[in-house]
Amino acid sequence: MENSDAESGLENMSKISIEHLGLVYKLSKDKTSQSPKTLTALNDVNLEVMDGEFLSIVGPSGCGKSTLLYILTGLTKKTSGKAFINGREVIKPSLHCGIIMQAFALFPWRTIQRNVEYGLEVKGLPRRERRRIAAEYIELVGLKDFADRFPYELSGGMKQRIAIARALAYDPDVLLMDEPFASVDEQTRSFLHAELLRI
Repeated sequence: MENSDAESGLENMSKISIEHLGLVYKLSKDKTSQSPKTLTALNDVNLEVMDGEFLSIVGPSGCGKSTLLYILTGLTKKTSGKAFINGREVIKPSLHCGIIMQAFALFPWRTIQRNVEYGLEVKGLPRRERRRIAAEYIELVGLKDFADRFPYELSGGMKQRIAIARALAYDPDVLLMDEPFASVDEQTRSFLHAELLRI
């Protein structure tokens, strides 16, 4: 009986939990003031996302959407509150959380194949398995013939498709997306939307 209660508790645990999260940037001192100016990016944000849920955060440019995502990945430090993924507080980047950024963030010195393999490499998968999984996801985004190319040889939309393949390949528990389809054409966007839901 105790085991089933414990399992039930795990099933009901949030994938993402945010409690009173805040981030205040210190700006350079104003000439007329002795104290530094501040800019509040996030203030008292509370949020809960359960397993299997899709959540979209909308708002005008500069309202803190990307900042919130970067705090969840551990890439940006908060100034107040707490953020949790799978019940663990986010302190630094980890493989539990993947992110697809607007700006691709591909490694220019790695081929497309090696870019997609990166997360799998960090996870410690054997080389043959890394190559097989990466090839599957490169084919999924329609770029099988470009696996040996470098990022500078691809268009913006193609780079974004590779960034999507890389994030999906290592199968993170939580996938955060910062307008990932903004640079791809309408037809590819529709295809990737459908594939993402299927995956």
